[in-house]
Amino acid sequence: MRTAWIILPLMTMLIAPWLPEAWACPAAIEPSPDTVAVPASTMLPVRAVSLDFSELARSPDDLDRLEQRMRNTGVNMVGLSAGRLDWTGFRWSEREERWSAAVRDSGRDLLAEATQRFGGWAHVSAIVDVFAPRYLEEQPAQRALDTDGRPIPYQASIHALVNGPFGDELIAMIDYIARHYAVDSIALTELFYYEEGYGADDLALYRQYSGQRDWPRAPRGSINVDHPTIGAWRSAMVAQFVERAARVVHAHGKQLFVDVRVDWEAPQYEGRRSGHDYALLLKHADRLVLWNYFGLSNASPAYTRDIARYVQRYGAERIIISYGLWADHGAVVDALDLRRAMIAGQKANLPNAWITPASLMKEEHWQVLMSVWRRASPPILATTPPQLAPGH
Repeated sequence: MRTAWIILPLMTMLIAPWLPEAWACPAAIEPSPDTVAVPASTMLPVRAVSLDFSELARSPDDLDRLEQRMRNTGVNMVGLSAGRLDWTGFRWSEREERWSAAVRDSGRDLLAEATQRFGGWAHVSAIVDVFAPRYLEEQPAQRALDTDGRPIPYQASIHALVNGPFGDELIAMIDYIARHYAVDSIALTELFYYEEGYGADDLALYRQYSGQRDWPRAPRGSINVDHPTIGAWRSAMVAQFVERAARVVHAHGKQLFVDVRVDWEAPQYEGRRSGHDYALLLKHADRLVLWNYFGLSNASPAYTRDIARYVQRYGAERIIISYGLWADHGAVVDALDLRRAMIAGQKANLPNAWITPASLMKEEHWQVLMSVWRRASPPILATTPPQLAPGH
């Protein structure tokens, strides 16, 4: 899943004078002119919960109970899994071969049903996962390669993302959702590169960006994946795709969110080593969703406070902290640790919280949400009128 990274502060101090401009931490962010302004209704503290396919495919009675539980708890934003390019949770017209088994076998449009259900009282965000193992199995030339030249089965290369057919098809999927579904936003997840993206086409892009003839190398000849020029290049490429996605989403009056990594040694390093320069992304995205997955990173829940304090520079209304319930060895984050983390975020004046996934939530986790969100706020109403997907 997600792993933690360590960057030595001393090394950063030594190389800081030569860091690319993209690594700087600006005092303010100037969004692009077509960025959708965050409506006044969404200035309220975000209280989001994510639902994956397993939730969306439940029976109407089960969904009724889940919906009531969410409303009673104070949820005002719902993240709905729209699936992947090659495994959708919706009935993509003329792309039936891309439908997931849950959609194909049931004949249901899970995204349309859930949007209609939750859209009347909550902000609805369609989550698009950029991994595509089935697609890449059929298009192996578009797979990312690791530093040893081995293909990554689920991830497209950086070149395929920004200049290839994969990126074009992913944009088509995003456009289809924004055009035909009454969601309020689209959230991109798994859009990162760290040990992935070192093929010949990727190297050509790196050469063009950096002016270097080859990847930076460690003393023994391996690619130095932690070199700041690679991080800056990755960040520029990811931001280039996000700009393209934002243009499509904003054309339909929707917002664009982007999931980003955090650094577990020091928040100011952001997720640049994975291509997540917050300033670059916020020029195009409306909000960033920070992966505060402390259960997978051997970090203290209290570290949330450091993350929240750092990102204030970007405007608290444009940042949501995602509290992942995954823990090491297949375990689930303890409810008390979740409470400590959420309170740490609140005390640092960043109350926007996104709990993921609902499928891992136990009774004690719901009780924590009610405790932390004890003062209920008015719901965020959908900014687009309810509508059915094409063919319904």
